[in-house]
Amino acid sequence: MNEYTGRHIHTLDDKGRVSVPAQFRRQLPKEGLFIGKGMEGSLILYPPEKWEKVRDGLASLSRNIRRNRDIIREFSQFIRPVSIDGQGRISIPADLIEMSGIDHEVVFLGMLDSIEIWAADRYSDRSGEQVSSLEEAIEDIDIDIY
Repeated sequence: MNEYTGRHIHTLDDKGRVSVPAQFRRQLPKEGLFIGKGMEGSLILYPPEKWEKVRDGLASLSRNIRRNRDIIREFSQFIRPVSIDGQGRISIPADLIEMSGIDHEVVFLGMLDSIEIWAADRYSDRSGEQVSSLEEAIEDIDIDIY
């Protein structure tokens, strides 16, 4: 499985296209990608193998439970297939651009098995809102980073 790490800043053009960072593009297929609403105002770009897991997880939810139906609706209405064009760009749908607040600078963040896409100013604000330092947060989880 591919691994996506790092932070990259690119520019959205007037047609809603943005270059996928070369480091990510080398690992991504040109087809089979999905983009959708992420958390905290971000978008998320799913490679095929991650999208299959997410889709299967959502499909396994019982639709007899209202909360599950709401989750599936909220998630599904914003997910779109995208592909990387010959110039290494993806087109972000207009409703996702508006929802995410992207207007010019775009931040791509590797999230190990997927890629977050942020409006640069929104990401900067979010980074400033961190409740605790990385060191404090790591103490609260059971992962040995050393």
